[in-house]
Amino acid sequence: MNIDLNDSKVSTELALKIAQDIDIYCKESMEGGFRNHLGGSLIGHKCSKYLWLVFRWTFKEDFDPRVLRLFDRGHREEDRFINYLEGIGCKVESFDTSKEANENGEYPQFRISFCKGHFGGSLDGIVTLPERYGIKEKVLAEYKTNGTGSAYNKLVASGMRLQKPIHFAQTCTYGAAPEYDFSHVLYMNVNKNDDSLHIEMTKLDHDHGRRMVDKAERIIFSQAAPHRISNNPGYYECAYCAANSVCHKGAIPEKNCRSCKFASPVDNAEWHCGKWNNIIPQDFIKEGCEKWHPITAKG
Repeated sequence: MNIDLNDSKVSTELALKIAQDIDIYCKESMEGGFRNHLGGSLIGHKCSKYLWLVFRWTFKEDFDPRVLRLFDRGHREEDRFINYLEGIGCKVESFDTSKEANENGEYPQFRISFCKGHFGGSLDGIVTLPERYGIKEKVLAEYKTNGTGSAYNKLVASGMRLQKPIHFAQTCTYGAAPEYDFSHVLYMNVNKNDDSLHIEMTKLDHDHGRRMVDKAERIIFSQAAPHRISNNPGYYECAYCAANSVCHKGAIPEKNCRSCKFASPVDNAEWHCGKWNNIIPQDFIKEGCEKWHPITAKG
């Protein structure tokens, strides 16, 4: 079939079709699905019930293709950050070469793990600065992206600890891990609209990090939902929350073993079924069985 690109209507329709196909591709290839563990990047969230609903796989957030591309862009920025740091003489360790490589020869990222393997996260990297900076110890690296606007301006003015408390909680949790014991994080945030860089060397609060681990433990091993930040579904932090329907309006959760009242987290990041009195096979957790009973249901 030959397309007449000289026909403006035809060329416009073709461009629209290409854009639609790209959206479909992004939706199919970039949507990650449920995360097996409660992530350190989330633990600073204000609402414990939201974190519990996330961990128990009660809802799946539906991102449109544009947002998925934004997430993907954030991941791709990491290589640029590493390039900048190596360009000024830093040694950047992004992968843990003390661990075994996979079949493709790729080493895993540095990780932390707590709560019987149900809470953790991956470090963006470990940085050794050149001697001219006068810091001999290795520092944690954390890479983030931001858009133009008041949030970025406030970050530049007041710093990550005040303006990005979720990022601060994440890095303090990583820093407090005994296998790393970082005292500082090199925090880098790029403005995606104009490539402005915000960089700070922030002292980590290990006590805060340990409190985040304690918080994760309470959430993970609770069979009942923790308190939410508001009982008003129209409250500004609840109104646009992806968990609003399940949390406030009694919507039926996604069906899987983790959202079932009979399931409980156990050692080695596994799940135990109280109904069948057995460890749930990993490949079955996403399905749920005919005895599934939503953990959010009363009684």
